[in-house]
Amino acid sequence: MAEIKSIAVVGYQNASEQDTITPLEIFRGAKLVLNGTIAPWKIAEPLRELDVKLLNIEPGNITMQTGTQVVPDGVLGDGDLYDIFYVPGGVGSGAMTQNQKLISAVKRHHAAGKVIGANCSGVGVIHRAGILGKTPVTAVAAVVRGMRDEGTNVPQPRRMWQGDPERGIWTATGSYGINGATVAMVAHYFGREVGTIVSMMFDTYGGIGEYIYELQGPEFYYHPELEPKFQDYFQPMLLPTPKQEVRA
Repeated sequence: MAEIKSIAVVGYQNASEQDTITPLEIFRGAKLVLNGTIAPWKIAEPLRELDVKLLNIEPGNITMQTGTQVVPDGVLGDGDLYDIFYVPGGVGSGAMTQNQKLISAVKRHHAAGKVIGANCSGVGVIHRAGILGKTPVTAVAAVVRGMRDEGTNVPQPRRMWQGDPERGIWTATGSYGINGATVAMVAHYFGREVGTIVSMMFDTYGGIGEYIYELQGPEFYYHPELEPKFQDYFQPMLLPTPKQEVRA
């Protein structure tokens, strides 16, 4: 199992508040359990530090999709490597599918054997980075049709999350699924006991129970009368057609 010492959650203009802050808070909750700051009981795991950062793609604050201003911990460097590299969704994710700095960072982390996480429409970013192969993934309904059309394996029914530790890829659906998905990552990489405490801190255990220890989350309902309408509306925004290379 990968040893996780550092986690970066990526921020960008028009990222979703929920998609970004929820995993950041849960990973930081795990940090507080691991270093003993939160201790409902003495854990068997040796106390240690975990570095968890929110990194902007560019210098400055992050203006999120409904206008919230967020101060990041730093800026993503061209050579940075984190043990978990996490890409959230949001209406700005469409632009991020064509942002070479972020695409290169996803490829760099994957090539180095690091864990790649993504949620909601942020899964479209790692899809466009070309790292998924035939790995089963999940994402928000608005982008899954386009991802399937481009060859990515998104099983139906969708799962709240899909984890593939062997390939180091974890994906989650939209805002509703992100809490459970992130707690499942915590339970997998930091152990059942830490995962249990974190799941109780964020009330996840009471909501979905033993799923937090599984690599797949609960099934999502399929709404055939609604999903195509949202895909028609949001796909051009969240998963725009790749720019064609201009050749002389």
